[in-house]
Amino acid sequence: MKSSFMTSAVTSAVRGTLAMATTVVTTMAALTGVTLAPAAQAQTADFPSKTIRIVVPYAGGGGTDIIARRLAQGLTPILKQNVIVENKPGANGIIGTDAVAKSEADGHTYVLVVATHYLNPLLNANMPYDTFKDLTGVTLIAESPAVFVVSSESPYKNIPDFIKAMRAKPGVNSIGSSENMTKLVGAMFVAEEKLDMVSVMYKGGAPLMTDVASGVVTIGVTSIMTAKNLMDNGRLRALAVTSAQRSPALPNVPTMTESGVKGMQIGLTYSLFAPAKTPKDRLIAMQKAVHEVATSPAMRNALSEQAATPVANPVDEFQAQVVKNAEFWQNLAKQVGLKGD
Repeated sequence: MKSSFMTSAVTSAVRGTLAMATTVVTTMAALTGVTLAPAAQAQTADFPSKTIRIVVPYAGGGGTDIIARRLAQGLTPILKQNVIVENKPGANGIIGTDAVAKSEADGHTYVLVVATHYLNPLLNANMPYDTFKDLTGVTLIAESPAVFVVSSESPYKNIPDFIKAMRAKPGVNSIGSSENMTKLVGAMFVAEEKLDMVSVMYKGGAPLMTDVASGVVTIGVTSIMTAKNLMDNGRLRALAVTSAQRSPALPNVPTMTESGVKGMQIGLTYSLFAPAKTPKDRLIAMQKAVHEVATSPAMRNALSEQAATPVANPVDEFQAQVVKNAEFWQNLAKQVGLKGD
């Protein structure tokens, strides 16, 4: 579906909110240094007793899907049960998340979401579940910057040139995303630079990247993980990342700040939730297993190659942040005038 972004500049209040987010993210990242006992020691006698299912509420091939499959591969030997990934895309993650919210709360079903999870209640009037009452947080698995990409055959080599070209042809070009989180990042950019572009939403990052590479969409906003394969194959060109410093995965790509765009230091998050009323001891066992996988040398290296940083913070820490995270993202969406499709 298509909609036009508001073109008013991002206010100073947005920048203040982003500064707060940087502090929160830094605090979360520090938690990766916490020493935890091996996950197997935390398991209860009867858990897990069957296959564990991780639902990815987006299409396959995107950043969330990549993290989920790497995580499942590492969890299987630790939990001594098969861990499978199931893609249930649609409605900005609502369809898959709803399926998990209505699943048995026995610790064997989870959903891996991005920050769109916090935005959906604001942007959708008829939610089939209550984001805060029907689901409970397990852990923030990892975080990474967003990246702005264009086709390698595009004439745009950097953000300043892109902005100049967009201002010369208002209302003609498109900016694509695959869920409300990257849509928000795109809306911030459009609002800050007073551009007039058409917003195009996709059900998954992989089909979005295909259309950006072929020139169907002018520019796309996504995770580095989602775009990296087509960048490595020479079909996509990265113009800028949203991190405070350049990403080790893309050392030659400038930040948005370096490119002259203010207030764009913002990251994408990948979090694990379970049905509400899942026993606390099972949430803790799962979190410790996730921490063991996420902070292992193999997973750290795999995430680093994709410009993601493992976090895997404790259950209590993450749950304490859920409402604050929702307030932050929803306030930011209101300030840039983000609307539902």
